[in-house]
Amino acid sequence: MITGMDVPLEAVLMLCIASAALGLWAGRRRIQPAAMVKTVDLAARRNAGRAASQAVLHGRIDQLVGPRNGWDPDIREQVRGHVAAVMRAGLRRGDSFAVGDRDAFTITIPGADERTAARIADRLRRSLAGLHLPYLSGGDRVTASFGVAAEQFGVTGDALVKRAQQALTVALEQGEDHVITASEIDEILLLPAPAIPAATAA
Repeated sequence: MITGMDVPLEAVLMLCIASAALGLWAGRRRIQPAAMVKTVDLAARRNAGRAASQAVLHGRIDQLVGPRNGWDPDIREQVRGHVAAVMRAGLRRGDSFAVGDRDAFTITIPGADERTAARIADRLRRSLAGLHLPYLSGGDRVTASFGVAAEQFGVTGDALVKRAQQALTVALEQGEDHVITASEIDEILLLPAPAIPAATAA
C-alpha cells in the first residue's frame, strides 16, 4: 500500500514559487496584449484632444430681445441676476460664464464637442423655463435661446464665438426657447438649391 511520496520541502517551495511566477507572467500577458496597449493609447490621445478643444454657447434672454422687451428696468436687472445664478449653478468646474452687451451671455466649455455643448444648453434652457419669479406676472416666464459652436477644422478663438453668435441669430429668428448649433447652419448652407419649375406653356 502506497501512503505517499517523500518530497524535500525545498523542492515544494521552489515548485510553488515557479507556479506563482508563471501565473503572474501569464496574467500580465493576458491583461496587456499589444492590441490593448494600442487601444489605451488611442483613447488617451482622443481624450487629450477633447481636453484641448472647447465649445461656446452664446445666448440671450428671449423676453429682453427686440419687440418682446416689455419689462421695466428694475425687473430686467432682477431677471439678469437670476439668469446669471442659474447659468453658473448649471455649469461644470472649469466652465466660464460672461455677460456681454445687449443682455447677451457667453459660456465657454473646455473639452466639450458640439453635441455635449448642445445638451448643456438644452439643460440650462429647461432650468430657466422652470423659474417662478415673484416679481413677474403669472403669464410671464423666462426663456432663453442659444447658439452653439465647437472647435473644428481650425475654427477657434474669435471665429468660434462668431459661429456661436450666428447660430444664436438663427435661433432667435425661429422664435423663443430654441437651441441651434453651428453645424445645423452648415447643413442648411450645403443643401442644394431648390429646382426652378419649368415654365408652363400658356
